[in-house]
Amino acid sequence: MSNPYERTRNENASVLGPTLKFKGELTADEDLLIQGRIEGTVRHSSSLTIGENGHVKADVSAEYIVVEGKVDGDLAGGKSVKIRETAKIDGNVVSPNVSLVEGAKFNGKIDMDSDPATFAAGKSAKSQKTDAAATKEAKQEKPEKKAEKSKQADKTSADAA
Repeated sequence: MSNPYERTRNENASVLGPTLKFKGELTADEDLLIQGRIEGTVRHSSSLTIGENGHVKADVSAEYIVVEGKVDGDLAGGKSVKIRETAKIDGNVVSPNVSLVEGAKFNGKIDMDSDPATFAAGKSAKSQKTDAAATKEAKQEKPEKKAEKSKQADKTSADAA
């Protein structure tokens, strides 16, 4: 059996070059090597490598993930995540198999028990709930301010009389 971490070194992999800048949701079904800058979300069904020149500001999900560059976001690997010595990660990792090589810079948590698909879906749902909660809180704040202003007006009227 071949080493799954080397799957993204396939010569047939698509490459997003170092001068590429992408913002939005990136999805792919083929092996992919990122050497450019990505911001948003990355959903991948195969092997994904973030090369030494790659900088990803996104939550990333893929079957196999190899990080050599910089990631600001969470990683959800369906099969494995390998963090190489040149990697700089600020985010959490969820995968049944995780390898963190000496020299890598990592700030976050590693969870090898949770289901990565559930984690990625839950994170998306959680951010939607957070947005909804913020909107609801803003709406509830207005009646409270109105009540406070009404009390102040009543007090001013009482003081004037």
